[in-house]
Amino acid sequence: MKRLQIISDFTELGSGFKIAMKDLEVRGAGNLLGREQSGDVFAVGFDMYLHLLEEAIQARMAEEDKEETAPEPYMELDYSGFIPDTYITDSSEKMEIYKKIAATSTEEDLNILHADIYDRFGPLPDEIESLLSLAEIRIICKKLWISSLKERKGEARVEFAKVARVSIDRVMKLIGTSGGKVRLDPKNPQMLILETGQIGLKEKSEFIKDRLSSLL
Repeated sequence: MKRLQIISDFTELGSGFKIAMKDLEVRGAGNLLGREQSGDVFAVGFDMYLHLLEEAIQARMAEEDKEETAPEPYMELDYSGFIPDTYITDSSEKMEIYKKIAATSTEEDLNILHADIYDRFGPLPDEIESLLSLAEIRIICKKLWISSLKERKGEARVEFAKVARVSIDRVMKLIGTSGGKVRLDPKNPQMLILETGQIGLKEKSEFIKDRLSSLL
């Protein structure tokens, strides 16, 4: 009877959408992705129903995002780090440190490891500092969904696995404040180019870390 009353109330040309909306209020939307049609939108109001539906969709999208894992970045830079024999003489201890560095997944883990190495073996030489800087850059790359970071001839080319994971506003701000040292690749919209030049190893790692960190 309610549905017949709605049809009789909306008789003018173009009333089909209004009839459908009123019918939805009477019957309820039910399972939008299945055959079931149940529920009572009228009980909570259509605006509230749409609000609850939006919340459910956002929650589902958040779950799907959590299910995705960032790719392990491929890094190829013009500098590297290692543990000198003069710093750690025991090969098993050296392998243990290498494994711990490779297993770090957060900056906090890296800071704890840095302090642990210092306590056990003393002040860190530049070679290990460089190795830890590479680990930190890898962590940042993973947070930004960077698939590869390759440096050749004074340029570091940063390729993103998913551009949607990066704030476009932050990218444009970085480019605008870099003095021409950061730019997009016109042939590849997923590629960001950092001009590293001929600076030293320590300065280079700080340059790359600072630029990428500004995108987080």
